[in-house]
Amino acid sequence: MTAMSHVCIRVLNLEKSIAFYKETLGLTIQREISIPDRGWELVFLEDGTTGYQLELCKETARTEPYGLGDDTPHIGLVAQDFDSLKAKHKAAGLIFDELNGTIYFIKDPDGHILEILPPK
Repeated sequence: MTAMSHVCIRVLNLEKSIAFYKETLGLTIQREISIPDRGWELVFLEDGTTGYQLELCKETARTEPYGLGDDTPHIGLVAQDFDSLKAKHKAAGLIFDELNGTIYFIKDPDGHILEILPPK
């Protein structure tokens, strides 16, 4: 049997992405890895609860935004204080889609879609 560990997304501006995930979703840095021979800077973020991590990968030589495609996959996050977080995201103008008031979607600085769900 295997266990889920992390998901990796490519970001253009590592500092901007770290700030977004910290301020918008409350994630914290768990570890940072530099792999200069590959041209990668990696930052692993976590929620402090599940152990599952979000890896932000910055290709150091890249200057152009990533093409995410027409049907971009999304990352699902459960918000323990759903109503409060939703109000915060709504006030910041981050919500771009909502389903029956129970699930909503925001995008990170690179356009990655984040699905915010209430607790089960």
